Order: sequence, then structure tokens, then C-alpha cells
Amino acid sequence: MTTNLTIGERVAWYRRRRGMSQEVLAGLVGRTVDWLSKAENNRLELDRLSVIKALADALDVSLGDLLAEPTLMEWTPESGNRTVPALRSALMNYRQLTPLLGVPTEGAPTPLDELRASVVEIMDAYQASRYGFATRRLPLVLADALIAAQSYNGRDREQANELLALTYQSAAMVLGKVGEVDLAWIAADRGLGAAQQSGNPAVIGSLFRSVGHCLLSTARFDAAVQLIGDASDYLRPGLSGASPEFLSIYGTLFLAGSMAAARAEERSTVREFLAEADQAARRLGQDANHIVDRVRADQRRHPPRGHRGRAGRHAGSRRPGAAYRHQQPPDGAPDATQHRGSPCPQRTQPSR
Repeated sequence: MTTNLTIGERVAWYRRRRGMSQEVLAGLVGRTVDWLSKAENNRLELDRLSVIKALADALDVSLGDLLAEPTLMEWTPESGNRTVPALRSALMNYRQLTPLLGVPTEGAPTPLDELRASVVEIMDAYQASRYGFATRRLPLVLADALIAAQSYNGRDREQANELLALTYQSAAMVLGKVGEVDLAWIAADRGLGAAQQSGNPAVIGSLFRSVGHCLLSTARFDAAVQLIGDASDYLRPGLSGASPEFLSIYGTLFLAGSMAAARAEERSTVREFLAEADQAARRLGQDANHIVDRVRADQRRHPPRGHRGRAGRHAGSRRPGAAYRHQQPPDGAPDATQHRGSPCPQRTQPSR
């Protein structure tokens, strides 16, 4: 319908579908009729996200409806011809909604060392921008991780939930990259639930950040700022004696929050969040993707022993090398240390 239209032409198309006059829409966004007419007829370029978001809100459509972000993933030798729809089916599986329905198992659950290797493989693929490969692998790894999280007990179950959370996070990151923001939200939300079951504060923080990025990608800037503030309050007690992994996640959480605050035009909150990120970076003292490195280190300590689960049986390609570690940080956000610079004012009380 609107695939080949400009943003201005889409505004006009949705306005007519809503039965709305130019006078009404212009008034709702605080503009003149002349301005709106020029925008709809491509005589004025709509290049400010805040303005496009205001028009989308007034028309009761999503930001993506006006931007017409592409969601088609091209078929490649790595992706095969089962891409986003297969991942959507995995995420929309009704058995994931409640443990009362159970998860069907086929023999013993995948050993944690093999599952860990599969998760690292997907993380490496994402950081190397191999989104087709990651999309192809994710449904299989997700199935293995779900069964493992239900089948194991004690510390093994916590580790399985940690890997399940990171698999969901990988799905959210990839889906966000290809424009499937609603699916990304589902994946991030499921991942946060699994992270809480893992009891690992760094993984919980990482999934908070993924949810924040999903809010950011759907232009829910105020909600993203609120989430980052609440998440930081939850995580702050862990700063005492924090590991590099935790500090890295804590810092990048505030970087995500600063982007949301900037889009929400909350300048004081931007400065406060960047100050928190700067403090975490100074404590960290080095640039690295710590959560990926830690999972990779666990994999080296516990290499796979030959068992092959669903993901292993369908892998069909080599694991990418660790040289891609710094090419694409999680969720598209740089590590905290990449924003080190002149000290910023200390954060006092977050603006909401």
C-alpha cells in the first residue's frame, strides 16, 4: 500500500484513511496547514524523528508505518529460506506461555556445554553482522534452551536459564536489526523472565538493556528513560565489589538511557545518565564486550563433549572467530568505556 511512498506521502495517505483534514492534523502537531501541505507534497523534508513521532501519534499509527522500515531478510547461503517467519513461529509457540502446558522433550536435554557453544556462536554471528545465519540458528537453539531450562535442577537450571535469557536477547537484537520491533519486544520480555530465574545480576541487567532498546526502537522514549532509572535502582546495590561483566552492563544500560533521554529532549537526564556511564567506564578501565567474553570463557572451560541437540544437528557451518568481538556490541550500543572523556556532573536524582 505505502511501500513506494515518501514519508510525507504516507502522512497524507494515513490522514485521509483517518478522515482527518489538514487543518485538524496540523493543529494536533502544532504546525500550520501550509507546513503540513508542503510536507505531504514533498516540498518540505520530514527529517526530525520527534516531528515524525508526533505525526504518528496524531494519526494513531506506529513510527514504522511512517518510516516504512524494511522487514524482508534476503535469502543467503547462510540464512537458507527459513528466516524471520521461522523465528516468529518459535517465539509465538503457545507452550512458552505457561509451564502448565509443558515443553515437549525428545530424550535427554542438550548438555550445557553444547548449549553454551551454540549461544556463543549466535552472539559471534550477530557481532559479525551475520544476521541471516543467526536467524537460521536461533529457533533451534531456542528450542534446546527451553527444554534445558525446564529439565535441569539446581545450579544447572540457573545456568540453563542464563543461556535461555541470552538466546532470547540475541533474538531481540537480530529482530531489531531487521525491523521486527514487535517480535523483538516479545523476545526481550521473555528473556528478562529467564534472566530473573538465572539469578545472575549481569544477565538481568543485560536484558533490562534489551527491553530499553526495544522501547527506544518503538519511539517510547519516556518509558525507556523510566525503565533505565528503575533498572539502575535495582542493580545499584551490586556495584559494591562488582565484576567487570557487571560494570560493563551497568554502564551500557545508562548509554541506552541517555539515547532515550536525548530523544525525549530531557537534557538534564542525558547528562546524569552519561555521568553514570562515565563512572562505570572509569572503574572498568578497559574496552571489552565482557558478557560475551565471560560466556566464551565458560565455553573454553567446559567444551562440548560430543552430544548434539537440535541446534547441533542442524548447525551446518563453522563457528565464527573471536576476532569479531568488538565489531558490534550487544543491542547496537557501544561498551561503556567507548564514551570515556571529560568528567560529567554527578547524577543526583533522575528526571522522569
